[in-house]
Amino acid sequence: MRFVVLIVTVMAPFLGILLGLTFPLTAQAYFKYAPNRDLRKQVESETFRILPRDETYVLALDGDFFKPVFLDPRNLEYYRYDFYHGNGYWLDFRGEFSPLENLVLNLKTTFTQGTSSNGPTFGTVVIPRVGLTYRQQGFLGFEWETRLSDIDRQTLGAGLFIEMRETVGGYIKASKEHYDLRLLVDGTGSFTLDGGVAALEVMYRKGLLGATLMMLETEVPYDPPKFTATLLSQSRFENGLAYRIELGGNERNYAAMAGMDYEVTWGDLTVYAKPQYRHYGRKLFGDLAGAISQNYVSYDQNDKPFTTALNIFAYGDNVNTYSGQTGFEYRFNHFYRAYAKTELFSFRFQDRSEVSGIFYRAGFRFFPFKNREDEFGVLMGNQYLIASTLVDGTRAFSPPDQVDLENKPLFMQQTYWMVNFSIKL
Repeated sequence: MRFVVLIVTVMAPFLGILLGLTFPLTAQAYFKYAPNRDLRKQVESETFRILPRDETYVLALDGDFFKPVFLDPRNLEYYRYDFYHGNGYWLDFRGEFSPLENLVLNLKTTFTQGTSSNGPTFGTVVIPRVGLTYRQQGFLGFEWETRLSDIDRQTLGAGLFIEMRETVGGYIKASKEHYDLRLLVDGTGSFTLDGGVAALEVMYRKGLLGATLMMLETEVPYDPPKFTATLLSQSRFENGLAYRIELGGNERNYAAMAGMDYEVTWGDLTVYAKPQYRHYGRKLFGDLAGAISQNYVSYDQNDKPFTTALNIFAYGDNVNTYSGQTGFEYRFNHFYRAYAKTELFSFRFQDRSEVSGIFYRAGFRFFPFKNREDEFGVLMGNQYLIASTLVDGTRAFSPPDQVDLENKPLFMQQTYWMVNFSIKL
């Protein structure tokens, strides 16, 4: 077993590069985001879960207990103050309640401690999130869905500007045959905490053709244009191939994105590849580039890619980006699996130096219980979550229940090893 782990972890970056020439991957290893919606649909096939459920409610618990066992000593002084540098845990307790036919209440409460190094209770955090969904069929010939408060991760269009963004606000969606119309309001601000975003999204056949119109307001004088519009096309085929194209702009400049996803399974081996190109013009959003805020920085962000608009804007605009995600997972049997994933990126700015590199993660997963999905794991990687922020010029903890306002990307390259145990109840 040690030999297998050693081979997988050492060869991870090189395997990822090789696969990136031909293939793509959706498996995210241990870091699993737990959505705060449609819980019944998510767990109906997971018969191993033991928490109670009936016709009016469903309960689920997803937990991860982790221990970083090595950090690159070159940055050790910096990362000793990181929120996740020691024994820690992340537990998502989710409930879905539907007391009325068209009304659904989703509750997601996170219990977490990034490290026990500073005592048994230091840094212990509880984060409640509540979302309310109302559905109505037939009114004016449409199917309606309204969601308030925590509306979970949101992507606008194909993701040119807003992608996998944790959002608090609301939306109204009207659907009829092949058409979907959605009005989205992000009360927390999709690019910076000051201000907010309202957007209209129109889709035909789930995005085969689509358009968006985004209104951006900030309380700080970043001078962004009032409206930005996009046209898009995206689709996924039965053979595992998918594409997404989006072109947008305003009176200041334009932006564009084109990408492909491909995933294929040969027996016990699954491989995937996701090449992508993006362009963002100078002053597209005024002075907002270089002044973004991630707002929410936490352990359950680790499944996100690096090449998103928000991470790019942390460095600036007037840029062409080239990136590719690749990976594989091999299933020896129910009990043992190995995986590796990489993301190569090159942000070629016109007004500053290029930002480029490679993120990788690789490891081994052991499922000790038959007919269950609980697992032990060992992981090596360098895609390290930034969990520290500047307070009066010094680095300090940035717990996931506090807003992170520092302009920075979500990840940095930092070599580490980690062991963990994940559980589903």
